[in-house]
Amino acid sequence: MSKLKTIAIGGEMRAIHFGFSALSQWCDISGLGLNDLGKLGDNLSLSNAIALIYVGLKHGARKNNEDFNFKIDDIGDWIDDEGMEVFNECMEVFTEHMAKLNPKEKKKKAK
Repeated sequence: MSKLKTIAIGGEMRAIHFGFSALSQWCDISGLGLNDLGKLGDNLSLSNAIALIYVGLKHGARKNNEDFNFKIDDIGDWIDDEGMEVFNECMEVFTEHMAKLNPKEKKKKAK
């Protein structure tokens, strides 16, 4: 297993991972489908963005065998406390993971 990305959020360095388990849970929370993932940058609501970060952090903790006893509102509070930079960092990690999950997009960007 490759080393997970970590971000400073909630007063700690936390692993963040957007694999299929995380994306599946996010689809359930948001009510959106897998086909909507490619269009996320076009029209992602703030509540869905916070939920996306939540599942990324939850599954990062899961993959590291760490407890994660937080709620989506906790993530919003952490962003309030730490600013938009941490939000943007999480979304950058998501974009990197999506490029790994969708090699066609990676090839298009490389051309």
